[in-house]
Amino acid sequence: MNAKQARDFYLDYLNTIYNERRVDQLERFYAPNVVSHPPIPGAEPGLPGLSMGVKGWLEAFSDIRLTLDGLVYEGDMLAPRITITGVHTGNFMGIPATGRRIEITDHPHYRLQNGRIVEYWDCPDMLTMLSQLGVISLPGQGA
Repeated sequence: MNAKQARDFYLDYLNTIYNERRVDQLERFYAPNVVSHPPIPGAEPGLPGLSMGVKGWLEAFSDIRLTLDGLVYEGDMLAPRITITGVHTGNFMGIPATGRRIEITDHPHYRLQNGRIVEYWDCPDMLTMLSQLGVISLPGQGA
C-alpha cells in the first residue's frame, strides 16, 4: 500500500463506519483479532469489542461526523489527524445526554497488515470533550 492508497483506505473507513453508520462493515477494515491500545474498558478483545466501542460513539452522538484533517503513512503505520463533531443525544461513558455539541481532535495510529488494521492506538481529546459536555470546568472557564 502506498500513501495515496492508505489515504483512500482511511477515508473509506471513516465514511463507511462513522458517516454512513455501517458498523456491519468493520471486518472490511479490521482483522478479527485486532488489538486495541488502550483496551476498551469492559469490552471483549478483537472485533467484537471494537464493534461495541464504535456503536457506543454512534449511539451517543446522533449526528457524529469524523473528518480527516491530515494523514502520515510510513511502513505499515497509518497516523491520521481527525476532527470529531456531534451532538450528545445519548448516554456516553455513563454521562446522560446533554444536547451539547462537541468538536474534538483525535490522533489515532494504526498498524496495517494485509490491507487491514491489526493494531491501533487511540486517545481522543477527552478533556476537551468533557468540558464541552459541561461535566468538568477547565482553568479559565469559570465555574
